[in-house]
Amino acid sequence: MNSSVYGDTILQKVVEEVFNPLYQLMVGVAVIYFFYGVFMFIVNLHDPDKKNLGKGHLLYGTIGLFIIFSVGGILGMFNSIFGGVFQL
Repeated sequence: MNSSVYGDTILQKVVEEVFNPLYQLMVGVAVIYFFYGVFMFIVNLHDPDKKNLGKGHLLYGTIGLFIIFSVGGILGMFNSIFGGVFQL
């Protein structure tokens, strides 16, 4: 087996076994955090301090989702350019 092919196989396994589940976990945590902010905002409509805390959770959850999906898009672009190594 060619050492280049062996290295590509190892890299593909690392991406499949480590980075894909980690990426999915980060997306899940960001979505849960966002919906927690929605819940806190709705439940505490009459308490301005807690309502602002819910707004903060909404904001940071949205920013987190934007960053995570941007990274996924960038990796998808690298995948199309470099031939299929980074598949999320």
